[in-house]
Amino acid sequence: MGRARVRELWRGAGRRWIALGVLLTLLAALQTATGGTVPPARAVHLLPCEGLLPRAELRTLAGWPEVDAQRVARDPGRNRLTCTLLRTGALHDPQWLTVTASRRADDVDGGLLDTARWSDALSGAALPEGLPGFLIQGSRGDGTRVALLLPCTDPDAPLLVTLRTSVSRGTDEDQPLVRAAVAAANTASSRLGCGHAPVPPPQDPVRRQVAGMPVAVLNGASPCAVIVPDLPEDAPQGGWRVHEAAPDSGPYASCALPFHEGNSMLTVSGAYGPWAELAMAQSVGPDGMDGTRDPSARPLSERWRPRADGYSATALTTCDGAFALFRAEVASSSDNPVGEETLTALVTAFATDQAERRGCEPPVTP
Repeated sequence: MGRARVRELWRGAGRRWIALGVLLTLLAALQTATGGTVPPARAVHLLPCEGLLPRAELRTLAGWPEVDAQRVARDPGRNRLTCTLLRTGALHDPQWLTVTASRRADDVDGGLLDTARWSDALSGAALPEGLPGFLIQGSRGDGTRVALLLPCTDPDAPLLVTLRTSVSRGTDEDQPLVRAAVAAANTASSRLGCGHAPVPPPQDPVRRQVAGMPVAVLNGASPCAVIVPDLPEDAPQGGWRVHEAAPDSGPYASCALPFHEGNSMLTVSGAYGPWAELAMAQSVGPDGMDGTRDPSARPLSERWRPRADGYSATALTTCDGAFALFRAEVASSSDNPVGEETLTALVTAFATDQAERRGCEPPVTP
């Protein structure tokens, strides 16, 4: 082959590579400019959620080859990003995965409460390596939900990143989902001005309790172990089993124990800071726990006192001046094996242990 022919082939290959580069640039620019649904499957796979999600992690998840569109939305105030990856050919739910990153107070409080609804939970886990968040899988096809709450340079405006799938997934997909959420949090921290240092992707697996962990084998350091001596003697068949999501930091801690059939659940939980205020406000309504209206602007924690009955018991304290709420409650579709005395003992043990772990004031109990 002559030198002229080689030079001609080389120039042709160069032009093709340049054309491909221009095409990729145009696809990326189209995604950025529209802020809406971008149907071409190639654009989705090149830059999922405009780079908010890592393609390498998504490729390991079932259903990724069917994703062919995405819907991106941004808040005009530049403090919220949302993206949904879609399978437009799906017969039922086309929303394959949704990731939301927000620094708006209402989004943070509401997003955390929405993510950690234990009454419908089959399994849950604290995230590995001390990541400030948790993973929960629902019992009614809710899919898997991952929540990460990162502090920012402005302590009053943290960054909440939630990632949720539309279908239930196996435990082998927990780690790529968490790694995808971490990558999204790192990108969102930069885009939304959070200022949090990048979080390294976790290497340890997520340890989820699919059927619950027998209380007899709970690690003594587990925050759930403290409630074992006060559990009712009327244990479900096979004994009490715990679904644990109780890291020593973060906005939420919970030990959920299913019993009987259906959705019967005994739950002991703690909520901290603004999330605790919101949880209490949603529970008691505008009139307060004791039914007396207090129209003052004082924080709810100053207008409320602990209570106990046959279905719930509550306690409170402050951690670095912020409100912390603890609750033991039973939601049962059949007989209730838990009484007021037991619930009071459970919430007292859990609140005391949590306050010591987090350096809070001694809790006020029923």
